Amino acid sequence: MTISKALQIAVAQLRSSCSQPRFEAELLLGYHLNKERLYLHLHENKLVEDIEGYQALIARRKAHEPYEYITNSASFYDIELSLSSGVLIPRPETELLVDKVASIIEREKIQEIVEIGVGSGAISIILARKFPHLKITATDISQTALDVASQNIQKFGLQNQITLLRSNLMDKVTTSPRLVVSNPPYIANDFKLEKNVHNYEPHTALFGGEIGDELLHKIIDNAQNRGVEWLACEMGYDQKASIEKYLQGVCIDFSEFYQDFSGFDRGFIAQFSLK
Repeated sequence: MTISKALQIAVAQLRSSCSQPRFEAELLLGYHLNKERLYLHLHENKLVEDIEGYQALIARRKAHEPYEYITNSASFYDIELSLSSGVLIPRPETELLVDKVASIIEREKIQEIVEIGVGSGAISIILARKFPHLKITATDISQTALDVASQNIQKFGLQNQITLLRSNLMDKVTTSPRLVVSNPPYIANDFKLEKNVHNYEPHTALFGGEIGDELLHKIIDNAQNRGVEWLACEMGYDQKASIEKYLQGVCIDFSEFYQDFSGFDRGFIAQFSLK
């Protein structure tokens, strides 16, 4: 079967499962052939090697399995991360959290931070690459996530900057960081997610409790009790009022909320009073 015909069939199969069927059909064929998408356009009449293998990839995507789990790879910021099922797919919105934290690190000349919920390692890896002096302790309760994060840390040669710990929040952290960053589970337990998220991504990395912000409250308390100066977290689009009210009950000198690319409330920065 030619490239042109294979893509035509794949596009028809993907129309019900993704918003850009042609684009994803081309991405998956490029992945299958280990070629750039341009190659497909320049060689439309070339036969596809192992057409059954390509059709198996399309079948997985048709069943709503995320592209990132099919290819075991995810783009974040300016890098490609290894990924596997059981580990949350990094989102573009989280790049905003990285930028907020980077500004604080640079302005405050911070030398050491903690990330709660490292996942694939996306946040810690970008920050370590931006600041070669920075020491990061990154925690997660999932051994699968820690294994993937370790693989990515080694890929970018950051073993001397990032230390991984299997820990709930900062329970096993022995250092005294000035800043904590986290993109924790913050979705309410009964919130209905799209199939590609609900059926494939780890629920422990998605759902934060009955309301959704329970873990965020625990992180705020944990950071304050540990004498942390700065806290930066991602949150749900509908949680600003709740988090703002909760922060009013702790000793903070400063707080701000920021929005994502779609204009939804997406995260907050808090500076605790250390007096």
